[in-house]
Amino acid sequence: MGLIAKNIFTALVTAAIVHSGNFSLAQTTPQLISSSAADTWVVTDGIGRTIEPTETGLRKDKFVGMFYFIWLGAHGYDRHSGGTPDEGIMKKTAGDTISPYNITELLLKDPHNPNYGPLHAFHHWAEPYFGYYLLDDEWVIRKHGQMLSDAGVDVIILDVTNAAIYLPQVTKIAETFRAMRKEGINTPSISFIANSAPERTVKRLYDHIYSKGMFKDLWFYWKGKPLLLSPPEGLTEETRSFFTSRHSWAWSKGQKWFGDGKDKWPWLDHTPQSYGWHESKDRPEQISVAVAEHPMSNIGRSFHDGKQPVELRSGEGLYFEEQWKRAIEVDPEFVFLTGWNEWVAMRFDDGAATEFLGKAIKKGETYFVDSYNDEFSRDAEPVKGLFSDNYYYQLVNNIRKYKGGRSIPRYKKTNSVAIDGNFQEWKNVEAVYTDDAGDTFHRKHEGWGREKEYLNTSGRNDIIESRVTSDLKNVYFYVKTKAPLTHWRSEDWMKLFISIKDSRKPNWEGFHYIVNEQPSEGTMTISSFKQNGGIDQARRINYRTGSHELELAVPKQILGIKGSSFTLDFKWADNFPTGANAIAWLDQGDAAPNARFMYRYIKE
Repeated sequence: MGLIAKNIFTALVTAAIVHSGNFSLAQTTPQLISSSAADTWVVTDGIGRTIEPTETGLRKDKFVGMFYFIWLGAHGYDRHSGGTPDEGIMKKTAGDTISPYNITELLLKDPHNPNYGPLHAFHHWAEPYFGYYLLDDEWVIRKHGQMLSDAGVDVIILDVTNAAIYLPQVTKIAETFRAMRKEGINTPSISFIANSAPERTVKRLYDHIYSKGMFKDLWFYWKGKPLLLSPPEGLTEETRSFFTSRHSWAWSKGQKWFGDGKDKWPWLDHTPQSYGWHESKDRPEQISVAVAEHPMSNIGRSFHDGKQPVELRSGEGLYFEEQWKRAIEVDPEFVFLTGWNEWVAMRFDDGAATEFLGKAIKKGETYFVDSYNDEFSRDAEPVKGLFSDNYYYQLVNNIRKYKGGRSIPRYKKTNSVAIDGNFQEWKNVEAVYTDDAGDTFHRKHEGWGREKEYLNTSGRNDIIESRVTSDLKNVYFYVKTKAPLTHWRSEDWMKLFISIKDSRKPNWEGFHYIVNEQPSEGTMTISSFKQNGGIDQARRINYRTGSHELELAVPKQILGIKGSSFTLDFKWADNFPTGANAIAWLDQGDAAPNARFMYRYIKE
């Protein structure tokens, strides 16, 4: 739930509270690059920053948690409508035809007198890339689980700070994560953060979930027990014995709740952030990292060097980077990130706040506590337009710096493969890369307010494995799908993107070549990208398919590779629309590896 600044919490609580796998890269044949080894993937983000694997070794004693919000759709749409008895997602009424209220869009239309929705109605700071979704949309939950796991997040910390525990949404998340794990897709574990009415909140969590062992396989353990973030007064003798508990709230300096930091885990703190500790003050246990703070504190995404600038640079992650720098210097056991999918905040005008966006306000003037617009918002989840998915890859990069990463195998063996549709020779190829099975899941779910339904049936050929090898003349590629391949005449069928490391040729989103823009029976095209994003004259190469398999050979001469040693990055994509922006790898068709990521092949 959108959290409330402590200095105005008491005044706002009445209005705001609706209810009082381990993987080893052993040197064996084949050397499997699993979909769980996302720390070995390469990526170029939307503003051209290339993120390489750290290859410093994976530090198994470092953990990352993500603040995750579960109230989207639980309290009405066009108006604040209380909530349902079970705190689940509310059914929309015939009158819900105006919302979502997108503050960034409202400010563009009229920056001086934006046409806000009613008091206490929830307003979106912008439109999420996945649309104005509700938190019982399984397709969205699957995307979140996959993306956060790929980024290196170990646990999502579910927000129950405003007394409601949203058991239907929690159950939906847990059931979806369990289904994904059964399919072989990694997901984060689950924990909770409580604050308001902690005695009742913790009791409900314990009675409904923990005492019954519900989704026990998803619980996140800390120091040998399930982790729970709660004020100390929320715990009984029984729950204190059951959980490893830590007190978590915002800000540390001069705050009574924080004290000397023992067993305290801030979820938000001014730079340089203080850390919480347990065994010793000299041994940091936890530190917070935030994308931004509050429109109330006037600390946004552009805040850096101790001030909020007049000229905003919301898309560059300046505050996020400063917070990460401090966290990496402190090097605690746990980093608590704020946040992922907050998106909404309630509208108030009750005079409880005296400042908003760095200016004095009085009773009757509108303010929003947690999020406001593209500058004053805390989501690292991709947004439609604006700064797109840049914060996601900044998140990936810094988690890698903090947790380290595994080494990418180097290959010395050469293989020549006959492109004949036999595929037996591929069994001896060392470089094997796997992709999540089941991530072509289709979407059909209603959206927020006027958004009647989100439909996505683009998932088609579910890519599960690819291989690469080479000889003196060619680089050979192989790909396998879970179900039989569709016909080559299928639109946007099975494309391969290739990047040659250290090449100075023009690129598109980090890739120098695209294979299969113009397939035919037995041959497909390979083209290089031009500086303007177009492609040059295509050359044809041979390919063959089996029921679930496809193989092809690309001459090294076409790729500009000289000699036997080289490094290339690649990805397969099916049903990725021609001309689409690279962010569409998130939700269109299937991509292997996921999103913008690329596999790396190193030939020594």
